[in-house]
Amino acid sequence: MIRIFLPCLFLLIAHSMSGQARAQIGELVVTDHAESRLVVERDAAQPGEIITVALMQTLQEGWHVYWRNPGDSGLPLSLDWDLAEGFDVGEVQYPLPHLLSLGPLVNYGHEGEPVFLIDMTVPENAAVGTIAEIAVDATWLICADICVPEDARLTVSLPISEAGGKPTGRYAVDIDQARREQPASAEFDAVYYDAERGPVLKLTVAPKGKLEFYPYAPSVTEPSAEVYHLAHQDSYYLGFQSGFAYRTQKPEVLAGVLTVEHKGQRRGFEIFANRIDPLADAPELKSAEVYKGEPAGQENTSADPARARYDGGASQFLLPTLLLAFLGGILLNVMPCVFPIVFLKAAGFASLAREDRGTVRLHGLLYTAGVLSAFAGLAIVLMVLRAGGEQLGWGFHLQSPITVAIFATILFLVGLNLFGLFEVGSSVQGVGNNLASSGGAAGAFFTGLLAVAVAAPCIGPLLGGAVGLALGQSAALGVLIFLLIGLGLAVPYLLLSLIPAAAKILPRPGPWMVTLRQLFAFAMFATVLWLVWVLTLQAGAQGVLNLGLAFLAISFGAWIFGRVQRGQSGILGRVAAFAMLVLAAIPISRITTAGGNGAELTRLGDVETMAWSAQAVSELRASNTPIFVDFTAAWCITCQVNKRTVLDTARVRQAFMERGVVYMVADWTNRDDRITAALEEFGRAGVPLYLYYGKDEADPVVLPQLLTSSGVLERISE
Repeated sequence: MIRIFLPCLFLLIAHSMSGQARAQIGELVVTDHAESRLVVERDAAQPGEIITVALMQTLQEGWHVYWRNPGDSGLPLSLDWDLAEGFDVGEVQYPLPHLLSLGPLVNYGHEGEPVFLIDMTVPENAAVGTIAEIAVDATWLICADICVPEDARLTVSLPISEAGGKPTGRYAVDIDQARREQPASAEFDAVYYDAERGPVLKLTVAPKGKLEFYPYAPSVTEPSAEVYHLAHQDSYYLGFQSGFAYRTQKPEVLAGVLTVEHKGQRRGFEIFANRIDPLADAPELKSAEVYKGEPAGQENTSADPARARYDGGASQFLLPTLLLAFLGGILLNVMPCVFPIVFLKAAGFASLAREDRGTVRLHGLLYTAGVLSAFAGLAIVLMVLRAGGEQLGWGFHLQSPITVAIFATILFLVGLNLFGLFEVGSSVQGVGNNLASSGGAAGAFFTGLLAVAVAAPCIGPLLGGAVGLALGQSAALGVLIFLLIGLGLAVPYLLLSLIPAAAKILPRPGPWMVTLRQLFAFAMFATVLWLVWVLTLQAGAQGVLNLGLAFLAISFGAWIFGRVQRGQSGILGRVAAFAMLVLAAIPISRITTAGGNGAELTRLGDVETMAWSAQAVSELRASNTPIFVDFTAAWCITCQVNKRTVLDTARVRQAFMERGVVYMVADWTNRDDRITAALEEFGRAGVPLYLYYGKDEADPVVLPQLLTSSGVLERISE
């Protein structure tokens, strides 16, 4: 009996002990491209102590996640903890980062099996003998050729013991190794000073090996720019290209991690370099050794002059990109997005037929100034928001229903003005042909601003790559690229106003101008109708009702203002007109994102359709199903023209059904960071983007932004 009882008792005890050990190893959660789990370093914790919890991941080969400062693009790990009362956690301790290049971008991240450490404080009043349940909602962006946001709820149980616990098997070894690989305090002094190109880090007695510096704060340096290394008089210098945040405000302390790789070993040192005045005897870095993710020697030997040129980190693709930006801006004039403004500008030139050449030139210059000001302003706002961590792309402003409502209201007012309900900048009392020059000038500048506002959601031919590259460059280069796009948009009208011979093509003034002006008003109202349709998808019926109330108030105010201009109303009329303008702002301010059903974007007849997601693409590719992915938005007129003239035609729909092509829609009408990240992976900053995954093709084919039925049919036939 004892011979049977003792083995059973031993097995029972062993099972109990192994069960307790397993309690500190969380369940493995498998997502599309990663395996993740929570592990506690010991099998029990004492009240009041600090114990380490590790988030351990195994990433699919070729995929990476991001460091705390992701570099040119990406998102760091995000943890939302669900803890028992009294428990607290510290900041995430990341593994040492690596440089990860993707086209012109350079990111900071991790591959393989990263281990993220988090120190957890157990409350003093934790009851001995209880088990604390630890849970966290983890979100991370994982990337290869494309980026996929993934998330998982990870859990682990932690017994509370008076004596504490023992290490959790092999996982405790991994955690200890990860802790030892954390950056140590620097064994040398570090300061930095500001140079013409950007910050220069000066190290005394720097360790030997390949050095890389990763700043904690985003946009302090340009990750994709060249780094200049120079050993000089017992000091070591690293010269960086300044980032947007650095140019905005230079930090008092340049903080980050310096990694040193020597003889196959890689160590990290935490750097807190105080800012000092520029050195009077600072060495010249123009001839220093250039390093961009490649080993850098400790001595400044004969560097390649071509590689060592001091170009401020400019991309080798800058000149072709600027040319494409300029040509793309010219082509914007024939894009559907800009048609309403072309009509408006045509009306302006028609009215200028009766003016002298000086006035014509002034209007052309002011229109160009309006275009360039709007492009620069919109580009700066976009880059500032992206530097702050926002996932935004070109046309982002129309993802806001309030912005759509404001644009619709402005164009509605423009239409009322073209109908003659009121005038802008001049009185109609006996003015005749003598327009107030200030009013006309203001109108030309405003037309330039309006052209950009309406053209912004258009990514026309040649612009997709240019805009995408601009958002990955320094702020100065990015704004320069946007300005070239604006110059291309404005140049036809600028040349028309500056070249004297062009005056011959301007029509003679006459009564027909009033009729033409009123006809152009219908183009404005057609655009208003489109914006109202966009608003139905963003804010639903309530949003459209609020916009209708704003239209009612604004039209009443415009009518009163017109009576004031004609002398039919006095000061009370002016007050009433202003009151109507204020009243119109109230319902607009109450418009919020509600989201329509979006059926108009996702439907393509009887073709099998589905919403885009990276997981859905992976599943369909695994079954060798051909996919046509349409990155679109309701506010993108080019997208809608392509759909109605090409994709939603009988020939294309029939071909999709015959070949079993799934029509997948990535709807960017409202902000969606996953879609923004996917666009950036293809070097785009806006829609449209069309991808076709063939039956036996590993990678998608990027189709032109202006589709043709023959082009789509030829692609899916292949």
